[in-house]
Amino acid sequence: MIFVFLPHKIQLIMTKKLLFLLFFVATASFSQAQVSKMLGQWNTFDDKTGEMRSCVNITEKDGAYSCEIIKLYEKDTNGQYKVMQPPYPKDCEGMVGTELFIEMKVNGDYLKGKVYDPESQKTYFGKITYKEKTDELVLRGSLDKAGLLGRSQTWKRNK
Repeated sequence: MIFVFLPHKIQLIMTKKLLFLLFFVATASFSQAQVSKMLGQWNTFDDKTGEMRSCVNITEKDGAYSCEIIKLYEKDTNGQYKVMQPPYPKDCEGMVGTELFIEMKVNGDYLKGKVYDPESQKTYFGKITYKEKTDELVLRGSLDKAGLLGRSQTWKRNK
């Protein structure tokens, strides 16, 4: 009698494995699509004033994500933002070219790793999520891996 049920059990096991595999592939494809939208140039904003501070470029190579400051902004006499030209003010020296992501990798539909804050010159645990409706990135820097003790910044795509 056991041999009668064996093929049916094998069929159920194979069906479950196939469904799991299809779910996994679909989830991975969605996650990769979300993360790939994070690539490119983004404008960063000061936490306290809300003013545009810099433009960063996010790239991916071999599964590792990097983020480099490519330009700094300042306001002109009309209150419009313009790209800051060297020589930079003392507090901005050395910022252009600074790498902000350390060991940043895909984790589901977000990036997770460490993020460097050039103003405080400290490294924090980091998590970056993409908001599709607004085409924005939310970067969470925190003292703890869970992200409870920290702050968030919203970056907007540089158009």
